[in-house]
Amino acid sequence: MGGLSATPLLAQSAPPSTATPSTVTPAHSLTTQDAAEAKASAQDEILVTAHRQHGAVATDIPPQVTLNSAAIGALGAADLHEVFEDLAPEFKTGESEPGKDAQTPVVLVNGQRIAGFSSIRDLPPEAVRRIEVFPEKVALQYGYGADQKVVNVVLRSNYHALTLLGRYTAAPENWRGIYRAKADLLRIGEHSHWNIDLDYSHIDPLFAGTTLADPATGATSTPVPAHTLATQNDDLTVSGDLTRDFGPLTADFASRLELGTLQSRLGLADEDGDLLSQQGSPGLISGPRYRSDQHVDAQTSLTLNGHLDSWRWSFIGKLDDTAHVIRTQDSASGGHFDTVTIPSPALLDQRCEGMANLDCVATETRTASGDAFLNGKLLPLPAGSISASLRAGFAFSGIRSESPAAGQQQDRDRNEGNIQGNFDIPITSAHSPVGKLSIGLNGEARQLSDFGTLSTFGSTLQWAPIKPVEIIASVRSEQQAPTLEQLANGILDTPDLREFDFVTGETSIVRRLEGGNSALTPSRARIGNLRIQVNPLRSTDLQLSAEYTITHTHDPIVAITAATTAAMAAFPEMFTRNQDGYLTGQDTSPVNLASRDQQQIRWGLNYSTAFGASLPGAPGKAPTRDQFQIALYDTWRLQDDVVLRDGLPRLDLLDGGFLSDMGGTPRHEIELQTTIATRTWSADINARWQTPTTTQSGLAGNDRLTFSQGVTVNLRLQINLAEQHWLVHALPFLRGKLNLSADNVLGAHTTVHDGNNSVPLAYSEAYLNPTGRTFRITLRKRFH
Repeated sequence: MGGLSATPLLAQSAPPSTATPSTVTPAHSLTTQDAAEAKASAQDEILVTAHRQHGAVATDIPPQVTLNSAAIGALGAADLHEVFEDLAPEFKTGESEPGKDAQTPVVLVNGQRIAGFSSIRDLPPEAVRRIEVFPEKVALQYGYGADQKVVNVVLRSNYHALTLLGRYTAAPENWRGIYRAKADLLRIGEHSHWNIDLDYSHIDPLFAGTTLADPATGATSTPVPAHTLATQNDDLTVSGDLTRDFGPLTADFASRLELGTLQSRLGLADEDGDLLSQQGSPGLISGPRYRSDQHVDAQTSLTLNGHLDSWRWSFIGKLDDTAHVIRTQDSASGGHFDTVTIPSPALLDQRCEGMANLDCVATETRTASGDAFLNGKLLPLPAGSISASLRAGFAFSGIRSESPAAGQQQDRDRNEGNIQGNFDIPITSAHSPVGKLSIGLNGEARQLSDFGTLSTFGSTLQWAPIKPVEIIASVRSEQQAPTLEQLANGILDTPDLREFDFVTGETSIVRRLEGGNSALTPSRARIGNLRIQVNPLRSTDLQLSAEYTITHTHDPIVAITAATTAAMAAFPEMFTRNQDGYLTGQDTSPVNLASRDQQQIRWGLNYSTAFGASLPGAPGKAPTRDQFQIALYDTWRLQDDVVLRDGLPRLDLLDGGFLSDMGGTPRHEIELQTTIATRTWSADINARWQTPTTTQSGLAGNDRLTFSQGVTVNLRLQINLAEQHWLVHALPFLRGKLNLSADNVLGAHTTVHDGNNSVPLAYSEAYLNPTGRTFRITLRKRFH
């Protein structure tokens, strides 16, 4: 975790930060190190702009969101990974895919670059002093692309604890059990930091009531094993991190090993057999088949941060080796569920052992990469100095995939060299009659061994006409190559799947192919963005924002999962039908579309405040107050049109058009995240709603399917057992935190019905939402 020292070296030469001061953090544990941390946090409150806050980002752009330790603790998260999941609405950009969570943002620690979010995802929330979210322009200033927000995680300057977690989650509709155990040992000192984490989770499978046997096996007295509605999951993660200051240099070494297995049994129910007979494909049943899906991911990174006079620099080197092996076999010939199964790291060297091994699909990827970053001031101007951010890097990647059943065996390599630059030029200062104005120029060139030179060019404008208002506009043109996985993933054949055929308007049983597509070409996009942020009340931590984004993409890469007339006209080779015209096979590998045009407006507010009487702190601690925080975002999509192939009609994904078998693009979406934190308890609410979408189906195109999502609400209640004095008196050792949670408390899920209010067989609730709402209890205990 490069740069976790108490006083980051990068802070010594950077300009003052305008980060919003965090609210006083409540006291939750009667320890000496907590008292020292509370005192340090209180000092953060009264820092004037002539000084930098601990761990501040080197930028003059204010954060969009600032969460202090009380708001972070109120989320009831087990680690930073869960914190980021809860804060997903704050991380979304105008380029985030509709209906999906935001991609992982650029993550800094104490204002410094790190190798990636995986370096800190296992840390306990108690180790974090505050989290700041910055707009995409800050990513350019740190040597990254302009399509991700920046999240700065500021750690406590003195923290050491062993944190143990136990969690049980149950689904009352079917009593599916989900279990998790986690141990984290962390020590943050003045000049060093180290962390070791062990995390294991298990999710029970769900089985169907009836399962058809393959008619080719003949009659047998042996019971037919039930097929699964939901997989069994087993995951084990071991990670470690060591950071140390060596004078002016901060070095971080991190390593992570992820082992996981999914077990399932493919099959069909009784009503599916009748459907196959009606559609003239009774022999399509392949019988219940056991599938084991194992993966291993080994990551290692080295990060260096330092400074040369007034220039900041960093180097990040990473090694990543991933293996993914899927085996499918007849349940009658030995395929069975193991209660717990974790793959060996030796899976990284496994192959399918020849093209005769038809039950195997294997994919392995390896990447070695490095990049050097330099940032500082170039030339002084009347309004300020020109700042430059320069980055140069390399990557050597390879993928090997085998799919004997599909006759596929690929080895593909990619060597890459890249260089990026960003220059911010001040035009007027804050004392100018027009306010503070600056422009930015950025560009990147990537030389790929398989696609040649791809480039990105863009410019930004930052204007603060008055102090509470910040306006950022940007445009860019970029070229993106398909990933190695999109090009050469192993081809997986999955039989016995229900799929709705939008051509006939009926459910069909199909065999689905998915994998890489070696014919993919790079995509080209032009993106424009305008963002306005306002702090209307100087004495109140209230931020209002509005953002407009327009995107035009040539040759976008998309996986089409809906069997429609338009998709069949554009990609007839991806669909298979029997002699009666019923769908029997579908290929969902990614393809290049002709073009896609999108426009959207996203506005929101972030507000936090302390409330209630000031409570005296423990000995050595500052007084505390209760705290409330809310983030609300409203997205309106104005355009989402695609052209599948040149010369074909344009599809409006907002009005009846669709590429996914789960409907089109929702026009309107609302997201809410709010917390209340007190000394003795805290609560968190996450909610999401989107408008229904409609699609046309049937041979005449006059039957309409409606896809509705409902309101998804997740609740968290966290009780600080150390503040329950009657309990501490009876059980002195019980000083942890008890978390009670309810996910999807309203039971919301995608529901599909036609014009007669009937639910097609392919969209039955048992298949779309087998788990339903869940309730969980988590006990976390810290040992100092």
